[in-house]
Amino acid sequence: MSHPKHYEVRVRYHMRCGYCGVREDDAGGELTVDHFAPISAGGDDREDNLVYACFRCNLFKSNFTPTDQDRLNGHVLLHPLHDNIELHVRLDETTGRLESLSETGRFHIALLHLNRKSLVMLRIRQRHQELLRARHNLLEAEIKELRAIILAQEKYIIHLKSLL
Repeated sequence: MSHPKHYEVRVRYHMRCGYCGVREDDAGGELTVDHFAPISAGGDDREDNLVYACFRCNLFKSNFTPTDQDRLNGHVLLHPLHDNIELHVRLDETTGRLESLSETGRFHIALLHLNRKSLVMLRIRQRHQELLRARHNLLEAEIKELRAIILAQEKYIIHLKSLL
């Protein structure tokens, strides 16, 4: 049975996992609703505590709740809508792997297994598609420019023939 706020959370996260970014169409269906702060640790159904998550991220996160010592060591999970994840994690576009920029980033990547093979391969495919789209756009622009040159040359040929 899905969460009563499933639709609202789904829309808020644009049908993507808040943790790993997997889209529903990549996962083959709708995702789950995760309690960022688990119910078992006092979490509730407030909007900012609900995260749209793929099955794997939800499974790996489980009911993780940082202790005071975890917090001191930077071992906290980053909230997809409230934390600036770019301060802690960056994507290596060449390898498709996430790299940590901080201890919190390292912990976040490790806890959610964000460099699991399927995610790395998905990121590489997405980057490849992005590059193909950019190449396609450049080729379209080049074709347009070449057509304009051909048209100008045809007009010039007509002009030259009229001079003969």
